[in-house]
Amino acid sequence: MSTSTATSRWVAYGGGEPTVAAGWRLDEVVAPAATWGANGILVGPSSELIVTQVFGAHVTAIDVDTGVQRAFSPQGEGIVAPDDGAFLADGTFFATEPPTGRVTGRRPDGTSFTLRDDLPSANGMTVDHRARRLFVDEFRPGGRLLELDPTGERDPVVLADELDMPNAFAMGPDGALWFPQVLAGEIWRYDLDSGRRERRFTDLATPTAVKFDGDGRLVTSEAGSGRITAIDVTSGARTTMAEVDRGIDNFALGPDGRLFVSHFTNGRVAEVTGGVERLFVQPGLIGPFGLAVLDGGRVASADALAVNVTGPEGRPAVVASLLGDLPGVAIDVARAGSAPTGMQPGDTGDDLLILIQRGQVLRRRASDGALRSVAGYLDRVTAMTEAPDGGALVVEAGPGRVLHIDGAATDSARVVVEGLSDPRGVAAAPDGSLWVAHRGGVTSFVDGRPTGTIDAVAEPCDVAVTATTVAITDPAERRVVTVDRASGSMSGAVTALPIGPPVAGADLPHSFSPIVADGDGLLVGCDGDGSIRRLTAQP
Repeated sequence: MSTSTATSRWVAYGGGEPTVAAGWRLDEVVAPAATWGANGILVGPSSELIVTQVFGAHVTAIDVDTGVQRAFSPQGEGIVAPDDGAFLADGTFFATEPPTGRVTGRRPDGTSFTLRDDLPSANGMTVDHRARRLFVDEFRPGGRLLELDPTGERDPVVLADELDMPNAFAMGPDGALWFPQVLAGEIWRYDLDSGRRERRFTDLATPTAVKFDGDGRLVTSEAGSGRITAIDVTSGARTTMAEVDRGIDNFALGPDGRLFVSHFTNGRVAEVTGGVERLFVQPGLIGPFGLAVLDGGRVASADALAVNVTGPEGRPAVVASLLGDLPGVAIDVARAGSAPTGMQPGDTGDDLLILIQRGQVLRRRASDGALRSVAGYLDRVTAMTEAPDGGALVVEAGPGRVLHIDGAATDSARVVVEGLSDPRGVAAAPDGSLWVAHRGGVTSFVDGRPTGTIDAVAEPCDVAVTATTVAITDPAERRVVTVDRASGSMSGAVTALPIGPPVAGADLPHSFSPIVADGDGLLVGCDGDGSIRRLTAQP
């Protein structure tokens, strides 16, 4: 991967433009992104800005003077889901991987290795002042604060446990570890000599990270308000250093006092020193991993750590996010429609249903953004789409079936198709038939009974159906395959499409290339480059 200003993460890995077959037109609805989000952010030994990307299995280095980007740890080279990171004095880089429970490393020669694989939700990471001791915490209820042996020869030392969602932390000038408890809105101090911990500051708006500036002030990012706040640890006096968009993941302070901020919601990376903003990475989509067509030319997208709505102007706006709203990773979204039962005051046909990776469906009320659960305890969910009669159809891959959720009552789930082998995507056709993408092809169903299978794609990801066309995303071959419903003729409508990871076979925490019908056209979620594209048949 070459050094570049990286206007597109796909192009940075050598990908080119899609090839559109005769009779089709491909238009851009949302522009490609430069990164797969932005999580941990720190200033490296060579003064580059290091940005970790959980859902991209990628770490970017940014020259803070020129803005030029390069791959510090490319996709497919050992570090799978990096969230936070730190350097030891010898130049070894370590990263936490919350989805895998690992801590991985990259030596100065570029080789990667696994230090630990038994740390559930390992997230925050820091080193001591000499950069010889390595500390990690776990972002989960009952999480732990640990010291790790960088050589891997000794077991971790548990410093504290039963913590309330600790995240990115730092060693203070006093030699103690200072860490946020994110959902509680608190910052705590842990004394390494005595083992005593104490709550020091409260009433913070979702503090996601803690650092110390050159004046010895504690600095924290408040994701819920979009503030970077400096706190005098003696007097408790608070000063706002910067105000940016909500959804801050982390920040970095350079030795010269420069302030850099990352956003988990949209991958935004900027310098905000002295209130003057300089953008390094434009906001973009992490996936998208699920799409829904809304009224007025709008599109909803499930984007792992956020749910967005994009208007005709093509700029996604966050309507729900992790920490602030979502209790997990959002992998699909559907328009709720008019649910037949259990409607509450304020519910409307503009409400959204959000599929959470852990097996839960939430309804987001359009009137005030309130979320409530309408289904849960589902086994290995993969996709969801709006049902013709209201609610949604949900693919439950564990038992190999498709469920109907009415979108209002919590006990409404009923099986509409079962006995499937590795089901993945689902679509409802205008004529009422149901189509399921699964290992081996795409099968149509009427009243729960199969009526035919398209086996042109052995490993389909998702399916969409219009009155005339069945469309299938095929990430393995980087294409969308279309089948004429009347004649059965098949064609590759688009090839060399940026779907799936740019590095074939790369191990990612989540990957899904969605497609949905948009009237007579099709919307494709290009998770390879972060774009959304509209595919339309031409006369």
